[in-house]
Amino acid sequence: MKKKIAFDFLIPILIVAAVSVLSLAGLLSTAEHGMYDLFLHMKPQVEEDDRILLLDVDDLAIAKVGTWPWNRSYMANGLILMKEFSTDYVVFDIEYTEKSPLGVNQEVLNEEIPDLLDQEFQNINMNVQDLFQAVASGAIPADQAEGFVADLIGMTNESKEKLRKAIRQIARNNDLLLGRGAAYFEDSYFTVNMLDEEDEDVPEELRQYALSEISLPSVENNASWSKPAGDIRPAILPILSRAGGAGFPNIIIDEDGVRRRVNLLRSYQDNFFGQLAFRPLLDLLGSPSIRLENKSIVLESARIPGEEPQDISLPLTPEHNFLITWPKSTFADSFRHLSYYYLVLHDRQVDSLIHNLQIMESSGMLSYYRGDTGLLEPYRYAERLREQMLEEEEPTEIEEYRQVREFFFTETGKFLNGDAQQEMISDIEGALSAAEPGSDEAVYYEQVRNDVKTTFNSTREIYNNLVKTRTRLEEDIKGAFIIVGHTGTSTTDRGVNPFQKVYDNVGTHAAVINSILTRSFIDELPLWYSLLIGLALTALLFFAIRNMEPVGATITGIIILLVLVGGLIGFFLVTSIYVPVLPALISTGATFLMLLVFKLMITAKEKNYIRNAFSHYLSTDVINDLLTDPDKLNLGGEKKHMTAFFSDVKGFSTVSEHLDPSDLVKLLNAYLTDMSDIILSLHGTIDKYEGDAIIAFYGAPIEFQDHAKRACLSAVRIKKMERILNEHFLQENLSPTPLYTRIGVNTGEMVVGNMGTAKKMDYTIMGNSVNLAARLEGVNKQYGTWLLISEDTYKEAENDISVRMLDRVRVVGINKPVRLYELVDERSETPSEMNEAIEVFHEGLKHFEEKSWDKAENRFQEVKRILPEDGPSNLFLDRCKKFKKKPPAANWDGVFNLTMK
Repeated sequence: MKKKIAFDFLIPILIVAAVSVLSLAGLLSTAEHGMYDLFLHMKPQVEEDDRILLLDVDDLAIAKVGTWPWNRSYMANGLILMKEFSTDYVVFDIEYTEKSPLGVNQEVLNEEIPDLLDQEFQNINMNVQDLFQAVASGAIPADQAEGFVADLIGMTNESKEKLRKAIRQIARNNDLLLGRGAAYFEDSYFTVNMLDEEDEDVPEELRQYALSEISLPSVENNASWSKPAGDIRPAILPILSRAGGAGFPNIIIDEDGVRRRVNLLRSYQDNFFGQLAFRPLLDLLGSPSIRLENKSIVLESARIPGEEPQDISLPLTPEHNFLITWPKSTFADSFRHLSYYYLVLHDRQVDSLIHNLQIMESSGMLSYYRGDTGLLEPYRYAERLREQMLEEEEPTEIEEYRQVREFFFTETGKFLNGDAQQEMISDIEGALSAAEPGSDEAVYYEQVRNDVKTTFNSTREIYNNLVKTRTRLEEDIKGAFIIVGHTGTSTTDRGVNPFQKVYDNVGTHAAVINSILTRSFIDELPLWYSLLIGLALTALLFFAIRNMEPVGATITGIIILLVLVGGLIGFFLVTSIYVPVLPALISTGATFLMLLVFKLMITAKEKNYIRNAFSHYLSTDVINDLLTDPDKLNLGGEKKHMTAFFSDVKGFSTVSEHLDPSDLVKLLNAYLTDMSDIILSLHGTIDKYEGDAIIAFYGAPIEFQDHAKRACLSAVRIKKMERILNEHFLQENLSPTPLYTRIGVNTGEMVVGNMGTAKKMDYTIMGNSVNLAARLEGVNKQYGTWLLISEDTYKEAENDISVRMLDRVRVVGINKPVRLYELVDERSETPSEMNEAIEVFHEGLKHFEEKSWDKAENRFQEVKRILPEDGPSNLFLDRCKKFKKKPPAANWDGVFNLTMK
């Protein structure tokens, strides 16, 4: 027993040790990630910060602008426009790590070059024409014309240089333009990739610039977790050198392909770089000092807009990663979105507006503008400011540029929607009324009137659409924290997060920012917390269920497992701290299952033992009940009201003398089998076999209210089976003579239970009531009967049996007189002549007990005429003759003392 306990106690320890090995080897990682995702689904939807805006290069933008990747001028112009609308921060999740080919300056090509060509050729033509007219008129003598021709050639060469210079401006360095746009915007951020190995293609100048100018300046490293990168690949120098900063876009992908966490900081050559979204966020928080700890990143005195400066601690996982609090929605439904097309559309609408205004200017329509300057002058001034600021490293006229542009658009709206058109049409109609109807002059003025209406209407439509676009941009990008990324259908930059199987990776940066701005942090405890919980619960489970039955153990184990899971879920929902679930769950669950299996094995072994031990003694139903409640067979006895059954074969010793041992065993087995089956069929319990004798009882281990009836029916049916067996035995020569069975049955209080020791026990009965049943079996010899039952048995079974009442007697060893009854048959099957004989016998017994010997003798003789071989009648006839010769004592109470067993 001690060895078993010691071994059982090792079960939780061994299981926790095995789970620890599996966990440390990473074999449970994927499943653990799945549990983490399940817990995340139970948390409420995370709040989304309205400042975050995803500026998508989406299908709409690509369809309207052109195939991706775009000319970098679109991003440069976008930065300029976003600055005009006071966007706070712009992050480019686009890698500009390679130089782009030279682009075409569409403004120079489409506007400046044509204007310059017209102007210079017009000057050349005028100079040539003037020279020829002067020579023709004699103003210049022919012999002096050669000198003027040389001057004309010089002016022509000057025009040629102007054209060459303008043509050179057609080819535009878009990398430099994007860099200038970044400098103009100021707070724009680009990528600096962290590489595992050194990259020889990265220019050393670019690498050193990133280390000295882009890395984070204020990082106090108190941790040992930062794994340095092998190299870095920043955006190209023309862009990086003018950016507000840069960060690494590298994303951590877990073993199952899901993105749950990021590194917020990475080091290279003892310099730290921030994650792409984290880097501008530091500037938003007032560029706090950074302190690295093993379990957190502390931003000291961070200034969240609208709040007092405070330290913000960003929790890290045991692997030193930052867990992202993802939105549950799809990419399209999470955070605010705006197609980049609207920025391009704005500039196109401005170009269309300016084109129409220039037409109106050349046709004299803008002369009706009542401002201090021409309507287009503020726009042209703003353009000069823009070009000037793009040339500056630190532009200072941004606010003036913004105000001048706003003034221009306001004045343009007033002009287009004011009285200018009507005044112009009134003047034209005045001139038209003065012209001769149908004349060329009248036709001209009608055409001019139509042109005014058409031009004003189309320009007004362009302006109104532009106002709608500017209003939308004002609402969406003012004060926004913008992340620019390619999200078109063709992109491969998509991944999986805990909630969505397809999620554009640019949204990862938005989720990182949002987690910090809303302070929706998720922490994760080390693995050993779960192992300790598992060890504690497995020990608790072990001691709780080791002595329980399987059903109770199952319920207790399930409750403990539910409490474990429910506790971890509740703890996570309340604290946002994730405790690894699987080590504790597997440890506890495996211990529970192992102990349960052991219990079931032990139970099965016990059941097999019980089934094998009692299959020859108990009915199948009784055995099944015992298997359900084995405690009924615990060592020890209990007093119960039951019925005892004793049978014996008359003269079996004589029979055995005539048979060899093998034939004797064969005969005995055949006899005992059929008789035992009858007992078992009525749910009797066979105590033991003593040679040909059967000792059985009814009412234990399974209680029956009708145990007396069952015992009596068994006795009757055994006697009936006896006739069938005897025919068979005699026909097959299995027995030299018929076998006749005597049976004694008594009902009363007796002790029943497993008697003996734990190693050797016997499920048996004992007590005076048992002894009486044994005596009754022997008393059959004296009365010439086969089945005797006590009065107590008769009282409990009288409705179902037919009996013949006999004497009141004192049997050997029992002083209390008992009334004897001969069990005749089942009441429903008793023959009529037997019922007649019983009735006559009872009359004779009554006369006998009244000491009317002659009357009694007469009635017993009548019984013998019905039943010639009736043993009880013969006994009482002898007594009548004896008592007529010598009457009993006057005080005789009618009780006979039986001196033989």
